[in-house]
Amino acid sequence: MKKTLFAILLVCLGFSLMANDLVDRILAKVGNEIILLSDVQKNMLQMRAAGVPAERIDPNDVLSELIEQRLILQKAQELDIKLNDERIRQYAEGYIKQIKARYPSEEEYRSELQAMQTTESELLDYYITVLKEQALTEQLVERFVTSKAIVTETEMREFYADHKDSLAVKPVTWETGMIMKEIKPSKAARNIKLQEINALLNRVMDGADFASLAREASDCPSSARGGDLGFFGKGMMVKPFEDAAFDLAVDEVSGVVESDFGFHIIKLTEKRGKEIRASHILKIVEPTLEDSLAAWDLMEDTRSSLMQGTDFGTLAAKFSDDTESAQNQGIIGEFDENGMPELFRSAILGTQIGEPTPVLHNEGTLYIFMRTQELEQRVYTYDEVKDEIGALLAQQKQIEAYTEWIEELTKESWVQVLP
Repeated sequence: MKKTLFAILLVCLGFSLMANDLVDRILAKVGNEIILLSDVQKNMLQMRAAGVPAERIDPNDVLSELIEQRLILQKAQELDIKLNDERIRQYAEGYIKQIKARYPSEEEYRSELQAMQTTESELLDYYITVLKEQALTEQLVERFVTSKAIVTETEMREFYADHKDSLAVKPVTWETGMIMKEIKPSKAARNIKLQEINALLNRVMDGADFASLAREASDCPSSARGGDLGFFGKGMMVKPFEDAAFDLAVDEVSGVVESDFGFHIIKLTEKRGKEIRASHILKIVEPTLEDSLAAWDLMEDTRSSLMQGTDFGTLAAKFSDDTESAQNQGIIGEFDENGMPELFRSAILGTQIGEPTPVLHNEGTLYIFMRTQELEQRVYTYDEVKDEIGALLAQQKQIEAYTEWIEELTKESWVQVLP
């Protein structure tokens, strides 16, 4: 099985080990290069290995594609385009590692290379060549094709006007609103943790061993290592923690530092260039049971108000923690059946239009949804399909630009297709 996978992978990437056994002849000349029958056959094998049905593989089309490849690579050489050879080599080495990973041992891998009449060095060189060709092609296509395929607003609107009657009909959708409430720690919960961290800080100041105290009382997984976080540079920690840690001298202990995670006491243990090593004691500030019950009560009261006819947008603006939708009357969008938020789809669709869902919970957050109105089948508006139209027209322009560019390259170079 692994031998088959290895062989297919090599064929898919154009590594033909049977070229010497083919009866070869020249099919085309591109500048000072030739394209052989074996090159075409090799590419046809690639397509078959990739799953393309044999009836869809036309040798003439394959030859045309090879001619285009040669034209592009010759243009790249003419322009003296530079590549990052080291990065390409790293990518190629990565592919080699992927191949090795398919084999249970180094011995089986080496044996397979020998059976395929190649070496790892040759395989690596091949990958490097392929990746370089791909990178050069991408740069040239971006320069001469993609950058010229600019679609204007006027073109998109004209396309919509000409084709809107033939567009797919938009299915029944529902304007949907959401009120979201995060279950957050109360001030009382915060003060409890603040008292705990201050008591720990006092123990540190009185001479308690920092690592032992971290093992005893820290809420961070690093407690198992005495609070040790290892070396880190700037930008790797949350800002309040980072600022406090980088301000310390070696063996100095901070005061209480508050971050999104809770309260910290930080000890700097080592400096190394632009990195530091620190330990910390963390007390996480979490919602209490009382905090959770209070949030549930608020959302249940909000739902009751909705059932009594209070405007959804008014309550969303007042209570929802999702700022963006709260500023839009709580509306999160217009969805068909399949487009509803997946986690809550059943509950939303199972609730009557104009009525709120039960209060729903997921990962510390409470939700109420409502389908505020039903929108019947209709033709998509321009704004709804603008992005798709833009992508379609850009693709068409890219094809046209590419065709014109290849024609220009053909005129610049000498191309001869032999009978």
